[in-house]
Amino acid sequence: MKSTGQIGMLLVRRCTKIRQDWRVEFVCGQRAEQAARADFQLLRRVAERLNSAPADAVSMADRVLTERDTQRKSQQLLTQRLAEAEASVALQIAPSDSSGTRLIFRVIQGVEPEYLASFATQLARTEKSMALLAHQDSGHLVFAQHPTAEKDMNGLLRQVLEKLGGKGGGTRDFARGRLNDAAQSADALDAAQAILRSNSVKAEGSVA
Repeated sequence: MKSTGQIGMLLVRRCTKIRQDWRVEFVCGQRAEQAARADFQLLRRVAERLNSAPADAVSMADRVLTERDTQRKSQQLLTQRLAEAEASVALQIAPSDSSGTRLIFRVIQGVEPEYLASFATQLARTEKSMALLAHQDSGHLVFAQHPTAEKDMNGLLRQVLEKLGGKGGGTRDFARGRLNDAAQSADALDAAQAILRSNSVKAEGSVA
């Protein structure tokens, strides 16, 4: 190369500050032209998806993300309120065993698996209450109790998963896991109830 002019076009892609130095990422010559064209085509596709001009793509993306975050917060609030309402009803109709503990067990469908944790948390706020929940479509399990129920949810979950297959773990009062086979969701709750009736819940560590 006889002169720097032979380098041709220079396109700086990124500048990143690292401690006291700067890292500069660039391409030059024909590669710079190819990169610039690819960048513009990508920007144009994004703008088309956002129904905006390429120059407005960033501001439109910010708007979409803000709306998404607002909807997510609203959904979380509605989920919490639904869990509170369903927990109130469930606790009113749940029978008590000989020790006075109210056991609520349900195989749930039609909602996201994350709903189980919200529902179980609301149920476990009441003294002498225990919740055994399963998600029919995914095989997620959530076992929770108020401390006054005096069982070991982690130990109970471990025994169920050892029998049916799956992974999970938690604490004495709250444990969650997932079955290898979602079709066994109802079987998991039946197994958990059988273990509780036999009063053989083992306090052990979480399933690996």
